[in-house]
Amino acid sequence: MAYIFLVLSSVCSLTIAHLLKVTETKNLRTLNTLTINYIVAAIFALYVGFEGNLGTTFVSHSAILLVFCIIVGAFFIGNFVAYSKSVHTNGVGITIAAMRLSLLIPVVISIYWYAEYLNGLKMVGILGVFGAMLLLIPKKNNIKIGSISASWLLILIFVLSGFTDASLKIYEEEFSTNLNELTFMGLVFLGAFLIGLIIALFRKGPLITKKEALLGAAIGIPNLYSSIFLIYALGGISGSIAYPIVNILNVLGGTFLGLIIWNDQVSTKQWIGIATAVIAILLLI
Repeated sequence: MAYIFLVLSSVCSLTIAHLLKVTETKNLRTLNTLTINYIVAAIFALYVGFEGNLGTTFVSHSAILLVFCIIVGAFFIGNFVAYSKSVHTNGVGITIAAMRLSLLIPVVISIYWYAEYLNGLKMVGILGVFGAMLLLIPKKNNIKIGSISASWLLILIFVLSGFTDASLKIYEEEFSTNLNELTFMGLVFLGAFLIGLIIALFRKGPLITKKEALLGAAIGIPNLYSSIFLIYALGGISGSIAYPIVNILNVLGGTFLGLIIWNDQVSTKQWIGIATAVIAILLLI
């Protein structure tokens, strides 16, 4: 059953990538769209996942849980802002490959923090991750997002995605007995919403347009369940297995999504990078 959850998580992730690409092509403000996405996901998660013992849980764990959820929420919204910009400038397949290579971070945490086994092949896989990253980054990319080159977005996504995924492993190990998955993700998304709202309030222009609200609402549920399904999978198989499998699905699915639907351009070097990424992920299994 855990492997079915991984497939479902991947389908949700690819849906998010497609909708974020729509956000950029329609020149909608990414932060506003994501802010609505997070409040929709938070309300749904807290409504469905609410438990009668939530109050008792917060009495004994409130400070740690709240701080953890706010930190994870900041990673989530920061990651998706960078992700949305990158799928527009670097392409869907390249961006998802960079994002999924970030499995290195949760795998290393699973191995060294939670004593999961590391063999020689996994060491080669870890080296392959770095090689794939170098191949994926374009040699010349004059497109800039503000003052940041679009190429550097891939590095930013790698770091933020890694810590975002690692937070789900930490939740599964440290907090899952105190708080169910939906309630946890509801609190994380509520934190992400508040961060996005505060930033949006200080920006010029209308707060949120109707199109941004509608698209944000459409992103909310798959965004929630991409994480929920991954948490369910982590309950049945180890993180060092779950992360590589879901990442392979996302890399391959994202590449074909970009080529077939969005006509992304992928250089020979980047194709080699995508192949190296898949091989590295397989070795990490």
